[in-house]
Amino acid sequence: MKSSKPKVLHDVLGKTILARVLDAVQALDVERIHIIVGHEAEQVRQFLKENPPAVPVSVHLQEPQLGTGHALMQCVDELKQFNGTLLVTVADTPLLTGETLSALIAEHERKKATVTLLTTIVEDAKNYGRVLRDGSGKVTAIVEDKDASEEERKIRLINTAIYCFEWPEIEQGLRTLKNDNKQNEYYLTDVVGWAASSGRDTAGFVAQDWREVAGINSRLELAEANRLLRDITVQRLAAEGITILDAQSTWIAPEVKIGPDSTILPGCFLTGTIEIGSNCKIGPHTVMHGPVKIGDHCSIIQSQVAKTVLGSHCTVGPFAHLRDGNQIADHCRIGNFVEVKNAKIADHSNVSHLSYVGDAEVGSRCNLGAGTITANYDHITKMKQRTIVEDDASTGSNSVLVAPVTLGRGSMLAAGSVATKDVPAGALALSRAPQNNIDGYIDKKRKQHEDEHGT
Repeated sequence: MKSSKPKVLHDVLGKTILARVLDAVQALDVERIHIIVGHEAEQVRQFLKENPPAVPVSVHLQEPQLGTGHALMQCVDELKQFNGTLLVTVADTPLLTGETLSALIAEHERKKATVTLLTTIVEDAKNYGRVLRDGSGKVTAIVEDKDASEEERKIRLINTAIYCFEWPEIEQGLRTLKNDNKQNEYYLTDVVGWAASSGRDTAGFVAQDWREVAGINSRLELAEANRLLRDITVQRLAAEGITILDAQSTWIAPEVKIGPDSTILPGCFLTGTIEIGSNCKIGPHTVMHGPVKIGDHCSIIQSQVAKTVLGSHCTVGPFAHLRDGNQIADHCRIGNFVEVKNAKIADHSNVSHLSYVGDAEVGSRCNLGAGTITANYDHITKMKQRTIVEDDASTGSNSVLVAPVTLGRGSMLAAGSVATKDVPAGALALSRAPQNNIDGYIDKKRKQHEDEHGT
């Protein structure tokens, strides 16, 4: 990847490759997950510490990295008391699903096999291992691309490096592995050949969608994985009654849920845990990163939304920014060039133009005029304070509320004013300096310039 971080910590539509593989594994009823780390191992450990899986995890260091068989050897000691099916996956297949893994396990159990491998059929086998079968279709071996003959390279049935092994029976085969190949590595694929040659039952299960098992080994393949996951998600959403006008310019992660009759316009990028209601219009060119929850009948135009709950019948944008813990109720308008951060806004309230509302509570039926600013941060104390605007209160254009401050119910802050203390209910707060007009000033100034510089 030519990167300072390991391959598995690169993102595919808002989630790391490793997190997506873990999601697929955790969809199964597994007892424990063993993760083998090598390159930039500490970064992977730190990621797991910050994002712990729901299933108990053991992390094993493979140093040096001597192949996939050698990788599995790293957790043999911890498997001494384990009897059952050991599911082995690679960590670079972000499109893998729990449904496919569940089907693999079911086939393994149905065939009562010692080894069952997940395979798929592709047009271009690239550098994948080819699956060899005998005349009856039984899997006999896997040959790696670098060790394959010209005839073997024509095989389109490939190994995905995902297996079900019966443990501890398969441990014997693991201990027979040798590194007499072009890579001088211990191939886990050789366990399949060992099982077949020793008379044990081997089976294969074909994944119907090759995209699920596409691995990533370059930046181009990372981009391709993003596109493939986008395509799968768009196809599913369209089948559920959502209109996506331009699938090629719209990026939606599989975690996103969208209600029927909603429309996603071109240029949108939606990732993370997002719920969008029915009959909404999102975009064009809107970015959302969950957690986000949007009610029904909302319009969000050319805006950025993160960590926000938005009610129904709301309009946002263009060029609005909602972030970091907002709760906005029904029938609200957040207009152009407005930023809202860590704020609660009750129903039927408007922040329509060129404003910043941060660390604030805005009541129902309020109107914050153009250029209203909540001054919430003291750069000396490094502390933030809250602004409270009670029901039916309003602010005029170019006004500032210096927190902590409260505008009482039905009060008004006049245009151009700065509120540094609470405003009582029903009162008008006016803090601007009296206007002073100087007659003839422009003509005097123009004449002075002409005298000094000529016409």
